Amino acid sequence: MPSLFSHPIQLLLIVIVVVPACVNRQTDSETVGSRKLAADLSRLDKESHKQAEPVLPDQIPADIVSFCSDCHALPNPDSFPREVWYDEIEKGYEFYARSGRTDLRPPLLQNVLKFYRQHAPEQIVFPQPAEVDSELRARFKIEQVNWKVPGQLSPAISCVRWFQMEPDGASGLVVTDMRDGSINLIQPSPNRSVHRLLGRVDNPARVTVSDLDQDGQTDFVVSDLGSFSPYDHTLGKVIWLHRRNNVENFETTVLASQLGRVADVSVADYAGDNQPDLVVAEFGHRKTGSLRLLTNTSDSGTTATGTGDSGRLRFESKSLDICPGHMEVLSNDWNGDGNMDFATITSQEFECVDLFINDIRKFNQYRVWTGRDLVVGSVGLHLADLDADGDQDILCVNGDCFDNNFANLSHGIQVMENLGNFRFAEHRLAELPGAYRAVTGDIDGDNDLDIIAVANLPTTVYPQSLIDQNPVSILVLEQIGAWQFRPRVLERGTPRYPALETADFNGDGKIDFAVGTQLFDTDPSNSPAAMLPRLSIWWQQ
Repeated sequence: MPSLFSHPIQLLLIVIVVVPACVNRQTDSETVGSRKLAADLSRLDKESHKQAEPVLPDQIPADIVSFCSDCHALPNPDSFPREVWYDEIEKGYEFYARSGRTDLRPPLLQNVLKFYRQHAPEQIVFPQPAEVDSELRARFKIEQVNWKVPGQLSPAISCVRWFQMEPDGASGLVVTDMRDGSINLIQPSPNRSVHRLLGRVDNPARVTVSDLDQDGQTDFVVSDLGSFSPYDHTLGKVIWLHRRNNVENFETTVLASQLGRVADVSVADYAGDNQPDLVVAEFGHRKTGSLRLLTNTSDSGTTATGTGDSGRLRFESKSLDICPGHMEVLSNDWNGDGNMDFATITSQEFECVDLFINDIRKFNQYRVWTGRDLVVGSVGLHLADLDADGDQDILCVNGDCFDNNFANLSHGIQVMENLGNFRFAEHRLAELPGAYRAVTGDIDGDNDLDIIAVANLPTTVYPQSLIDQNPVSILVLEQIGAWQFRPRVLERGTPRYPALETADFNGDGKIDFAVGTQLFDTDPSNSPAAMLPRLSIWWQQ
């Protein structure tokens, strides 16, 4: 079941590599190994379900450490309930067998299985969520915004962005739907919001607001996944949605194609020549994926209407990283040298946040944060000066569990406090199963930045006890002191929100916010989630 990007199934206990040729047929030795595994699982299943034993780093067998953390963090036994490790370990060994690698020495499968079962909990128990909070100073009225779509497709809103349209100065929300391919303009007004279709692509993931051809008119750069479901392909694109000659209608121009699933694009002058360049986060899947710099080589000041020909937008592509899983890229001058740098968040087996520092000749990479293991579900970034010290801190969200439908206790929100000189201090702010997006704004009007976060969980999320608890859907973290945030639950029971934006939508001096909905065929027609609109605008009263 796809999410906004959908990690492929996490490859637990293996080293994941991109290899030119993968084994696609089962060999005789693999068949024998599968039979032996089945026997081992049957034997282990008869063991008593004793209490999980705590594990210390020096107690982990060396052969498991060397094999299972060769190129990624060692999986934690408490990431899954005891019974789930059967399938995860079998899956891991199968992937290693198919990878073509022969340089590692896999430990005996039954020993790995015994170790993880011994130290895994019988059940994962999530803390009980708080009731909807009645003490938050801000009060909201919800407006449901719907619009007609072909075939009555259910929504899969992937991005909501607040922007100001130039040259007329009108503001609005640009909203993308990765299922029906639409790029929509919502002009918000309490109970009178207006919808307009701007264009369609295949499967838009995100949209970046920019005047790419520098003609004084607002354009949009669209990250096109190229498919709704995740798989390796070359259908991904970077698309320019732009106006010509001041007309209201938009047209599309492909700036880059033959890519894997494109998750995000950042637009900034990375070359220092006063022309906008692009950094492309190509999520890909298993064999595809990269981070690319598209340097603008167009003639300065020309009006761009296409690609490839003289007098039009032209870009030279350069690979900055060949790993799959790049989710989001945000530009910022991290060292104050006048050159535009950027930050990225990467999922898959990497689960990390990196800075790419620009010295014009090349980008130097600095690791800021690494997830504790393979199932943290890194999904998004947001930059804000949360401590009001004049620099940008990094808000990091992890909670994507659409790869295997398992939520875990590592899901939540943390911030990397910027200490300068590429040093950061991590502050864990909140636990939130299915955390998918977090942005900032002064929600309660006390002159500091608060945080709004939303959750997005699959209908059939495991463990079932999480659904039984009526999980949190929308959470406010009210800032009450230096790196101190008080959680305020605004809504629970409908965690179907992959997209979120905050701003003062109606100019009354109060922060409002909008959330976009993703629904699934497995949502019962009479369930609260199935009743959600495509877009909900929370107007602060």
